[in-house]
Amino acid sequence: MTSDALDDALTVFAATAPVYGSLGLANHGPMAAEALAHLGRDDAIAAWVERYRRRLDGAPPPAVRPLTEADWPAALGRSDRFPEWLALFEREVADRPPAAVVGEWAPRLLPGAVGAATHGLIRTGHAVRALAAADTPPRRLEVASGLAFWASSYVELPGPPLLIGHEGVPEALADLPYLPEDAPRQVLISDMVAGIADIADEFEQAVASLGWTGEAVELLDRLAAGGALAYLRNADAGGAIGLLHAVTSPLAGELLLPWLADEDRDAALGYVWQAAAALHVAYDIDRHSPVAGRGIPTAEALVDGALACGDEHAIKLTEAALRSYDRTGEPMLLWAAADSSERLAG
Repeated sequence: MTSDALDDALTVFAATAPVYGSLGLANHGPMAAEALAHLGRDDAIAAWVERYRRRLDGAPPPAVRPLTEADWPAALGRSDRFPEWLALFEREVADRPPAAVVGEWAPRLLPGAVGAATHGLIRTGHAVRALAAADTPPRRLEVASGLAFWASSYVELPGPPLLIGHEGVPEALADLPYLPEDAPRQVLISDMVAGIADIADEFEQAVASLGWTGEAVELLDRLAAGGALAYLRNADAGGAIGLLHAVTSPLAGELLLPWLADEDRDAALGYVWQAAAALHVAYDIDRHSPVAGRGIPTAEALVDGALACGDEHAIKLTEAALRSYDRTGEPMLLWAAADSSERLAG
């Protein structure tokens, strides 16, 4: 994590936009490069970056001035104001300790964690882990970029998620509502999640059913395991990309936790749960079919499979799944990662 390979990759991606193409897909480059570094595969980063960068758009022109304390609230969720957000956070991480910046801004942004299919949260999680490993200019800039993308893609969901209900994670996931049967199937995850507005009351009540008083990381691991189970049940029906984010977003929340004050962590867990719940509502149609057991792949085989696949989602999922599996021994995490590398190859 302290070699030059990740810094070189982040320097390349600093010249690219946070989204690309006509659909505005999230730029996964910095996240996947950091995941490869954390997996100990610095040797693979440069070649992967060279392939991936070809699809990306160039960075937008820089802002004339950064956002101010007075005008940033109105800029939340405004993708057109990404340059102003970036200027704000570049100034922040230059003038203040990054831990203070993240500790102040992450609680402000967590209510909008579901924005851009949770990629603002995920990108910021990878960025702060990289910075914790080595404080370099490219990594500070990536923290600023992750926060700016999160702020400019900010979207709130119905209701405050307080984690004061009476159900555990499996029961709360099973009791989430479904989108209306006549809801159109959208291409983008964010558009599918937007359909929750039509069932806002049911969603809010179901999210409130989850209660938790245990360790924070244990809750995030259980959410990730629930996401892996939902992925395995629904991948063949088109839920693969949407539901793998129900694994990676809770585990990005884990990366963010050390940067939060103790008094902010319970709220953070609630918003991460709420965002994961929204992904389940959008894509977890089959909640009851059994999942066939299979062999447990080795970490080396999973990483090799993700690199052979080359897909950014498979790389990120593999790293996150291995991290959570080391704590929990939950095989579905590894099965989901292996499936994604096979499914998304090419």
